[in-house]
Amino acid sequence: MAKKKEKAAAKEETVQAIEGELEDEEVADDNSPEAYTLTGDYRTDYNEICKRSEIAPVLLKQRGQNPAALGTETAEGAPTTYSTKDKYEYLKPCIEVEQDDENKDSIKSFYIKGWKVSSSILNVLNLAAPQTLTTISLWRCGLDREALHIIVNMLSKLAVRSVSLDGNPECAGHFHLLLSEDCTISSLSLRSNKISCTDIAPFAAALSTNKSLTNLSLHNNSIEDEGAQHIARGLRMNRTLLTLNLSGNKLTDVGTKALSEILTSLTLTHEEIVSRRKLISENKSSLATDEPPTTPGGRAKDRPGSNSRTGSHTALDKKGKGGASGKGNKKQDKMEKPGTKDGRKSDMGNKGKDDKRKGAADAKKGNIKKGTAGKKYQEEKAQETPQPEVVEFSNPLLESNMSEKEGKIVVPGNYALTCLNLNNNAIDDNGVTYLYKAIHFQENSTMKRGIKGLLRLTLKNNRFDPESRYYGELVDMMTRRDPFYEHPLYEEDQSNITAQS
Repeated sequence: MAKKKEKAAAKEETVQAIEGELEDEEVADDNSPEAYTLTGDYRTDYNEICKRSEIAPVLLKQRGQNPAALGTETAEGAPTTYSTKDKYEYLKPCIEVEQDDENKDSIKSFYIKGWKVSSSILNVLNLAAPQTLTTISLWRCGLDREALHIIVNMLSKLAVRSVSLDGNPECAGHFHLLLSEDCTISSLSLRSNKISCTDIAPFAAALSTNKSLTNLSLHNNSIEDEGAQHIARGLRMNRTLLTLNLSGNKLTDVGTKALSEILTSLTLTHEEIVSRRKLISENKSSLATDEPPTTPGGRAKDRPGSNSRTGSHTALDKKGKGGASGKGNKKQDKMEKPGTKDGRKSDMGNKGKDDKRKGAADAKKGNIKKGTAGKKYQEEKAQETPQPEVVEFSNPLLESNMSEKEGKIVVPGNYALTCLNLNNNAIDDNGVTYLYKAIHFQENSTMKRGIKGLLRLTLKNNRFDPESRYYGELVDMMTRRDPFYEHPLYEEDQSNITAQS
């Protein structure tokens, strides 16, 4: 009996110990950084998550905030034009943030410059990131692949529009992860990352299917001609990118030719033709599902309330006699038009006069203050001011304006790209000739009427002759295509004006 009691007591102790461990784990889980619920106050959330992660929080600083305003007075009363800071304070790591316009407790952007950012700090920023965050900038922060994955995870939860990862060469071959299917980035800067032609290949492949990116900067990398060819292939099917910066990438005439060819017309490859046929068949099937069901005889079955010709009754049939003859009484039809009464003119024309009389009567009674109607009209007119239209490009594989050349399908090239920066490369006279022919084709082609295509092109610090004929003509064409270009006004000869008078 004593042995049984000892075994039972031992079991109870074991069970209690296990339950205690489970309770400790639950408490630990509740205190974990992932279990924290955001309060909406970014500084509070950031400090609390740092505390739970057992790391020292990095200083949060308001971006653009001046610690001491100029012109302050000292104790003696003498004005000063400077402020003193503690030793090395400007070298201490900090995170610059910008407050959200609507919610001052939240932020819309953060900037980190010039210090090594660990994965633990990035994980804290990921967990504390509010839904109002739209801009992320990490300049020379020593990011690696693990850090980039944390950033990608952060982007998947938020609607971030602008991302800058300049000066992080360890991530050179993994930047294509930023262009995921649910990507919301519209502006991406990857300057000075030592991106090679091999690194840019997967990025260009992701660029071909991206639907959000409009501004891309690849300044000061090592893309070279092979990388430019990858980007050109990525821009064949892309119709959202508007601005592309390829300055300082050692491009020559070979890479320039590849970029120029996509600006004119595109000959579809076998794979693209297959994709085109699939898209056409999918569109036809989707349209077929929207058509009304048909009877076994082949006629469309009338839906309730439809006015189709195959129906047994029409609107005119229900009104009276002679409606089914087709010719009918034209005079009666004319008399019964909507908005008329017995063939007489509608009262719609008198509506404005009645409104004016009513407004004058109200003004006499004092219901409307003087000048209120005019202000209201001006406000409504300002709201109705036409906004500039944004050209939307359809899928290039479904272009209706296509042609056939030597048995191959030819569609319009990339007319969506409006700004191209090719400064500080090794482009020769041949490259300028390729660009001239591409712009000349866009000006004279009838494939895309009303759409100019490339509007800005910069070619500073290259190897071509600035006095060459094609470069001069290219400058003239691009000057006319500039959206801010104004035609010169020629002054009339004063002598002719005097003679006529």
